[in-house]
Amino acid sequence: MFTCPATDDFFRARIDQMIDLRHPLAVLASRMPWQEIEAGVELR
Repeated sequence: MFTCPATDDFFRARIDQMIDLRHPLAVLASRMPWQEIEAGVELR
């Protein structure tokens, strides 16, 4: 039997296949200083 290692469910696409990494919001998200943001949120 053939199994697809990319996904557990044959009919569900993986999230990384659905997102266009060239989209402006995806580019912005990759440039955000997430560790600094998380550290700032934890202090409050």
